[in-house]
Parts: sequence; structure tokens; C-alpha cells
Amino acid sequence: MKKNNRIRALLKAAEAMSQGDFTSDIPTGNDEIGQLGKSLEKLSGYLQKQLERSQSLYKIMVECNHNLHLIDVLNHIYESFQDHLPYDRISLALLENDGNKLKLHWSRAKYDPLILNIGLTIPASDHSVLAITNPREMLVIDDLNSYLEKHSKSRLTQAIFSEGIRSCLICPLLAGGKPIGFIFFSSRDKSVYKDLHSHQDLALQIASQISVLIEKNQLYQGVKLNKQLKAQKKSLEQRVTHDALTGLFNRPGIFDILHKQIQRAKRGGYGIAIIMIDIDHFKAINDTYGHLAGDAVLCEIANRLTQSARSHEYIGRYGGEEFLAIISPYNQDGALRAAERFRNAVACKEIKANETFVSVTISLGVAISAEAKTLDEKLLLKKADEALYQAKHKGRNRVELADNTMIEKIS
Repeated sequence: MKKNNRIRALLKAAEAMSQGDFTSDIPTGNDEIGQLGKSLEKLSGYLQKQLERSQSLYKIMVECNHNLHLIDVLNHIYESFQDHLPYDRISLALLENDGNKLKLHWSRAKYDPLILNIGLTIPASDHSVLAITNPREMLVIDDLNSYLEKHSKSRLTQAIFSEGIRSCLICPLLAGGKPIGFIFFSSRDKSVYKDLHSHQDLALQIASQISVLIEKNQLYQGVKLNKQLKAQKKSLEQRVTHDALTGLFNRPGIFDILHKQIQRAKRGGYGIAIIMIDIDHFKAINDTYGHLAGDAVLCEIANRLTQSARSHEYIGRYGGEEFLAIISPYNQDGALRAAERFRNAVACKEIKANETFVSVTISLGVAISAEAKTLDEKLLLKKADEALYQAKHKGRNRVELADNTMIEKIS
């Protein structure tokens, strides 16, 4: 390419970049013009990355302004920033009881099993809790192994280290100038957050948005409801949306969640998975041990499914001996792992019913969709039901995945 043509190509690429278009071909080479092209190409990649980060942050702001559901926003953060910030796990912990304890409220990771589970509380006297509650700036731990050697009695550090985590970036969440909790970005590699100013800046911006949402939630709850009204509201919602026997979401309740998650998936451009679950030979259990024993089996299975579910997995009673699980957001491997986790949670141990121990198993049918045209409640339920039938037909106590190639839009 002639010199003048190459210069015009560089000018054209620079003009396109100024308009937010980073797809132009940039001529490169070993001479001065080529070296300039290489620098411009590097700049283009950097600017494109910055634009993607800004767009992701903007989406968080939109979520925070239109959505008071903290879990949904956190799931969005986990899904959206993997290309901009290194992490194998993100966790949210909030200070409770006037700052006397730290409680883990939410967490998602790329690995199993998790030692640091949701609901775990650590007293403020724990050294690692003291270390992160004192400063108001982020804390970077580059080598968790060395940190643990110095603070071997710290329950928090022991739990994180046992999962294979080797470095952490811990950002404080502030409301009214006071710490209310922390968001933890954790990696199984050492020193990934060292001298990464752009990553640290991004983490602080994310923490700032989460702080705003939590503060908004607290203000909303304080203005709208006192403790008595909260209790009454919760009791009413429980009766309307939950099954009286098992305590799970009832059919209308789980269908409402399915509808909302489908709408949110369409807006966010990701997919969801649903799992139809049926108790194997449940009629035989009722006939052999009686209906009270059958009720006990239903309640215990509901409990095991709930205990084994992750924060982004919803469980409801579909009807009779059938249950429905909704996983959003999802990927296919994650959906199948979740189904197998549910199956094993039920099959791993006999259930006590009327002083008798009963071996119980479940069959599961999984239907997934990542495209807007197949994000249809009736279609997903139909495909999950068909997959469940296949699981029953192939011997029960197993997971079957619906054939995505057969999914077509229901007219």
C-alpha cells in the first residue's frame, strides 16, 4: 500500500474511533507509518475495552435505578464483568448487629464446592474482619497463603483459602459515610490485583453502585414499613405465594417468578433454564406408608431441594409430587450440574416418615433457551415435561436434557 494511501487509512481509522467504531482495518508495518499503525491499533483495543466497561457500568446504574432486587443486580455484575476484572468468585457480606458481625449474603463462583456459604456469619473480633472494617479504602491481599501464616486463627481467611483462593480485592460499601459491608473479588491465582489500578478503579465503581442500591433499599424499607407492617406483609405474601405444606413457592408464585425472569432475560440478552422434577413411585409411597408419610416425604424433599439451591435458583411446587426449578442466568453445563445436584440431594439419604426410613429418588427434565424467540413459558414447560418423561422412561432417578433442536416458537 502506498504511503499516502496508508496515511489516509490511518486517518479514516482514527475518525471512526472518534465515532465509537473500532472495526476499521488499520495498516501496520515496520516503518514509521507502520509503527504508528501498531500504536493506533493498540489504542483502538484499549478504547474499545473502556467503552465496553462503561456500557457495563451504565447497565448497573440502570438496574439500580429500576430494580430494588439486590440479588438480580449482583448476578448481572457477575455475568457482565468477567472480561474486565479477574475473578473466580464474587461475594457480598454485610455488617449486622451494629457492626458486631459480618454475614455473607450472596456469592457466586466458577467452581464447586463452596466452603464459605451464604448465611455464614463471622464475629467482628475475627482478625480478618477487623482488617477490612477499619480502613475505608479497598484492601488487596496478593498472597493469601502468606496472609494466613500471619493470621492462622482467622475463620474467614481459612474458609477462603480452603476453596483455593489465593488473592483478594476487598472493597468497602459505604452508606452515609459509614461502612455497611464489603464486596469481595477473589481469584485462585496469586497477585492478580497487584498494581492493577484500572481493575481497582472498576471494582470501586461497582462497589459504589451496590452501596447506593443497598442504601436505597434501607431508606425504602424505613420509610414504607415499620416492623409490624413488615411482619404482616411477609405473612400475607407467604400465604399468597407459598405452598402451605412444603413452604416452597406455590404454582402461582413460581409461575410469577418464571414470567419475570423470562422478561428480564429478554431485556438482558441471556437465557434461562427450567427443571421439571417428579418424585419416583410416589403413589406407591402413599399406598404403602400412608398419606401422612407421603406428606413427610414431600416436605423433606422440598427442604433438600431448597438447601441445595444456589442464590440464583428458584424452587416451587408445581403440583402434587412435582416441583419446578428456575435457573437464571444460566449456562447449559451449570443447568445440568444444578439438576444433578438436586437429584443427588434427594437420593443420597433415606427419608424418615412415620418412624420408617424410605428410599426416595427423583427424575428431572431440563429445558434451556438462550434466544428471545424460544423464551416462552409454555414452550419451556412443554420441553421440560417431555425431558422428564424421557427420564422416567429410561429408568428414573436420572436427569434428561430437552433436545434444543426441536424447540420452535409456539403459535
